Amino acid sequence: MTPTFGRAQISRGALLLALAIASGCSTRAPSATKPNPLAPGLHTESIGGSTIAYHVAGAGPIVFVHPGGPGLEWSYEHMPEVEKYATLVYIEPIGTGNSSREPGPRGFTLDRYAADIESLRARLGLEKFVLLGHSHGGFVAQTYALANQQHLKGLILYDTSPTTGPEWQKDVEAGVATYKHEPWFPEAAAALAQETSAKTDSQMTAIFKREYPLYFANYTARAQEFEPYRAAAIAYVAPTRSTDASATNKVGVAPSIEVRGLLHLITVPTLVIVGKRDFVTPEKYSRIIHDAIHDSRLVILEHSGHMGHMEEPVVFADSVHQFLESLPR
Repeated sequence: MTPTFGRAQISRGALLLALAIASGCSTRAPSATKPNPLAPGLHTESIGGSTIAYHVAGAGPIVFVHPGGPGLEWSYEHMPEVEKYATLVYIEPIGTGNSSREPGPRGFTLDRYAADIESLRARLGLEKFVLLGHSHGGFVAQTYALANQQHLKGLILYDTSPTTGPEWQKDVEAGVATYKHEPWFPEAAAALAQETSAKTDSQMTAIFKREYPLYFANYTARAQEFEPYRAAAIAYVAPTRSTDASATNKVGVAPSIEVRGLLHLITVPTLVIVGKRDFVTPEKYSRIIHDAIHDSRLVILEHSGHMGHMEEPVVFADSVHQFLESLPR
C-alpha cells in the first residue's frame, strides 16, 4: 500500500529538507578534528625536510626523552616507572627507527639534534618543557640548553659528560678494564673495538649486542633479567658517522663535545643522574656538571652502570619524580 500524506505534512517535510541542505548536514560528513599530538602512541612531524617520529606515554608534566648512541633505537630507554609521574615524549632521532634515515644537508650533528628538539617543541605548542638526555642524548641536551634554555622548565642530564677529550677517553678505557675478569669480557671488548667497522644496521646491532654487558654494573648476576632487552636492542650505523665525531680511539667513535667552560651559563633547575659503575660516562663527569651548574642536584645510583633506569628503575623514577615536583608550577 502506498502511504498518503496531507499537504501540511508535505510542506513541513520539504521545509526540513531545505533546512538540512542549507546547513550542509545531509550532504557533508562532520569535519575531522586534528589528532592530539600528545595523545599516547606513535606520532610523526615533518621538520626541516625530514620526518621526526616520537612516542608519547604516561601522565603528568611533559618530559622529552632523547636517547643515546648516537644511533640507538629509542625503546631501550623505555621508562615505565617514570611514566607514572610524567608524560614522556620519546624522540626517535634522525637516522633511527620511524624517523628519516637520511640526514639531509644538516647532517648528524649535535646542533641538528638540538634544533630538531626545538622545532618539535614549537610544533607541539609548548612554551616550556623538561628535557632528559641519556649518554649521547645528554650531549644533545646540553647543546639544547645552552641555546634554548628559555624554553626549559628543567633539565635532566643522565649518564653523560660535558667533554669527550683525551682525559675522558683514558677514563673510559680504564672503566672498560674494570670488567676484565667477567666471563663475557673478551667478546665485549673486541666488539667495542669493532664499532667503526660496521657498515650496516645489522652489523651495528650485532656489535652493540656483544658490548651490551659492559653497560651494566653486574650483568653476570642479572643476565637472565636483562637478556630480553639485549635481544630486542637495535643500533643504527648512519648516526655514528657524525660530523661531530673526533678521531677514533680504542673505545670506538667518540662524538666530540667540550662544554665544560660553558655549563655555568645554564641557569634552569638541573638533575644530574649517574650510575656508580658507569664506564662510558663515569661519575667524575657528572660531578663536573653538577659543580658547574648552580641550580643542580646530583643523584648517584649505587648499583647501576650506564642503564640505571633498567638496573634501579624505582630509585631512578623516584629521583625524577622528586625533581619534577620541585619545579615551579
